[in-house]
Amino acid sequence: MNEKEKALFDFLDERKAQVLSEVKELASQDRTDESNILKAKSNIYDICKAVFSASAQKASDDTVKDAFLSTFGNITGQWQKSLDQAKAHDDSYKILIEEAKFSAVSEILEKIEELF
Repeated sequence: MNEKEKALFDFLDERKAQVLSEVKELASQDRTDESNILKAKSNIYDICKAVFSASAQKASDDTVKDAFLSTFGNITGQWQKSLDQAKAHDDSYKILIEEAKFSAVSEILEKIEELF
């Protein structure tokens, strides 16, 4: 693992820990719905690590960013469809979950741009 990958993984671990801390705080306040929404967000950091690891194994250091963005784009495309369906059905809870996922995605993509 090179320095950029390590920095990315450290960022992902740190953000996940911060979000899980928020989850714990919300759960202690009996705010279960909000807690569950943030749990979905915390899972995105692990998904990103798995996708990036797989991309790094297949691609060279010069092409790993593009390989990651291609695969991650396919995954987030499915989440976008889910968000669109939730909006079409006026499912506010599902909308909040999908928007929380995209909040994590936005943070991750910014960090990828910064590092790579």
